[in-house]
Amino acid sequence: MNVRKSLHRVAWRRLRRAAWLGVIGSAAVLGGGTAAATGQEPPLSDEVAAALDAGRRADAEDLARARLAEAPSAAAELEIALVLMERAAELATTSELGRSLRLAVLEEAAHWFRAAGREPSLRADAVIGVAASEIELGLDAEAEATLRAALVAPLDLAPPVRRRLVAELVRYLTLRERAGEAEALLAGGAEAGWISAPEVALERLHSLALRRDAAAALPAALDAAAAGADGFDVAFQLWEAQADGSWERQLAAYSQLLERFPDVLAFRYYRGATRLRMGDADGALSDLRPCVDAPQFGELARGSVGRALLRSGAAEASLEWFEPLLGRRGQAGRDALDGLIGVAVARAQSRQFAAALELYRRVLERDPANPWAHLGVPLCHKSLGDLAAAAAAYEAGLAALPEEPQLLNDFGLLVRARGDKAAARQLFERALAAGSPDGGENLGIFALRDDGDAVAAAAWFARTLELDPERPRVRFYRELCLTQIDGARER
Repeated sequence: MNVRKSLHRVAWRRLRRAAWLGVIGSAAVLGGGTAAATGQEPPLSDEVAAALDAGRRADAEDLARARLAEAPSAAAELEIALVLMERAAELATTSELGRSLRLAVLEEAAHWFRAAGREPSLRADAVIGVAASEIELGLDAEAEATLRAALVAPLDLAPPVRRRLVAELVRYLTLRERAGEAEALLAGGAEAGWISAPEVALERLHSLALRRDAAAALPAALDAAAAGADGFDVAFQLWEAQADGSWERQLAAYSQLLERFPDVLAFRYYRGATRLRMGDADGALSDLRPCVDAPQFGELARGSVGRALLRSGAAEASLEWFEPLLGRRGQAGRDALDGLIGVAVARAQSRQFAAALELYRRVLERDPANPWAHLGVPLCHKSLGDLAAAAAAYEAGLAALPEEPQLLNDFGLLVRARGDKAAARQLFERALAAGSPDGGENLGIFALRDDGDAVAAAAWFARTLELDPERPRVRFYRELCLTQIDGARER
């Protein structure tokens, strides 16, 4: 087991997800309250969360630093620390310079986490952050000491804070295969009143999820639900525990939970999501429709209903489910854009190219670098007979995504059809360099048919097969080239 996936991968990804949902820290997993109920602010401001969600980490860091400079506070210190942890996660460690930069970023994150800890309402987030940065710095023993010291020393920890620290330390121990110590901590925390019986049951399920112990997870989930643990948390941890298993097993698990607890919408939602993954659109719709008004996953359920309608062939009907989600942050917003792409594809397949074009353009208004929309716009123009508009659309797409393999290859095909073989060849070469086997195949055909160069063609086809061995036509062309080369040698 790779123990370094502990707090950074588990706690901080969860913190970001919780912040987007308007929930404090990891309350969504630990059963805590909302911001209004606890009086705490979300760890991330809306602007910073949106930038991270879009993958714009540099923008997120600039925004967080500006907020800290303009209005210093513990919340702003926590925010910049969270953003720095995200930055450290993406920094390359293959060079000495990259490693040094990453260490500096982690050390700065730890500094801001410690500073934020002076605010009692943020103390759990801050302590967990310090431990996370220590783990990433290779200081595992120090991280454990940080968590234990915070748990037992201060007298002013509010119950939710102490509960969070118990939970994070249990997870730390679990990921280090110290299950006995984790169980003893849970029992001691329950005896001391730091963690309730439902939370103990949920943490036992979470420990199994971290270990991907699917066989033991279902009985633990049933126990947690019977103990009164939050249904959404139980369903999510069961999903995590069975992530490496079969969809059939997951479907059976949620069905068993629903037999015992038929009124828990979370179990119905996750069974519907499982059915959707398995291609059972009708079954997914029957489970997901009752969940669309639930506050914990209503928007995600609406997006899933839209996807199920798409899969069942009701593309136009799915629009009413996707359109209200446009502009939402997180997965709901991504689902909406993907849904519009799906409807656009369905329209194009039924030769409604102008109507499809309208949807692709709407997607690009909200996501200017969406690769599917940039592929769809020129294809619609081509199908409408406007090659000039198609070429302009490919150029716009490559301005946004200069190394997108499919864009490069498809633009090469258009350029070649218009007679500019030199430009087409350059585009195919760029496509191949970016990882497109189509680019390699087209280069091979170029060399074989236009240049009569079997040697070059065989080389291009060989590179294509390295990228995609399952291309019988390319394999045939390569064998044909090799036969020509052998025949030329014999002569």
